[in-house]
Amino acid sequence: MFEPENDLERSLMKAATDPSHRPQFYRDLLGSVVFVINANPQPLAVQDGVLQQGAQVAIQPWERNGVSWLPIFSSLSRLQQSLQVEATYLQLNARDFFELTSGANVVLNPGHDYGKEFLPEEIAGMLDSSIFRAGSGYRVEQETKVLLGQPAKYPTELVTALSRLFTKHRGVKAAYLAHFFNASRDEAPHTLIGIDSEGDWDSIVGEAGMVAQNVLASGEIVDFLRVSKSDSGPSQYLLNETKPFYRRS
Repeated sequence: MFEPENDLERSLMKAATDPSHRPQFYRDLLGSVVFVINANPQPLAVQDGVLQQGAQVAIQPWERNGVSWLPIFSSLSRLQQSLQVEATYLQLNARDFFELTSGANVVLNPGHDYGKEFLPEEIAGMLDSSIFRAGSGYRVEQETKVLLGQPAKYPTELVTALSRLFTKHRGVKAAYLAHFFNASRDEAPHTLIGIDSEGDWDSIVGEAGMVAQNVLASGEIVDFLRVSKSDSGPSQYLLNETKPFYRRS
């Protein structure tokens, strides 16, 4: 049984079952220390607990399905449980580790009940904070015909996860949902989430997109729209013909 030993492990366990917590898990990880097995048999040049410049560190990769990963651990005991032979270890700030190993696949807690794989592009997004910001958007510059309605199969898991996330953003007043089709774009009908917000739009939509990506099936799309009473089109439909699935109390 995986009993959490520190704040990072508690955050990891919560993120495993609650998609709305996953943006916060990334932040918690970057601010935490991780433990790394040193496979170099030579003694490390350490002074006052600090690894000295020029010290040679070797990390034994973890292989799975022909893919090589650099293993890190959320606590010393997780690392010790994974050892098969006696070895030394390093304790590093996670951000420093990711910067030092840029371009590598990294896996947290391999072989344990709670862990996570990190691909290079995901790590880069964590380090430059782009993972927390909204992706590319588009603006409709001319009159465009769109179809709006309610989905035949309501995405309960998605709205539940987004509602939990929006409680953490005080600027989000309400959120609405519609089934949306823009005939001018080469894409299938999909979910549209309208957000009434005064907060940091990039941050809100960036995190909402991350949550949606973790909840939706592969290939499913969700768009986000900042609703306003002064806007026409989808905003008016969402505000006047639907009820919000989330409203700040």
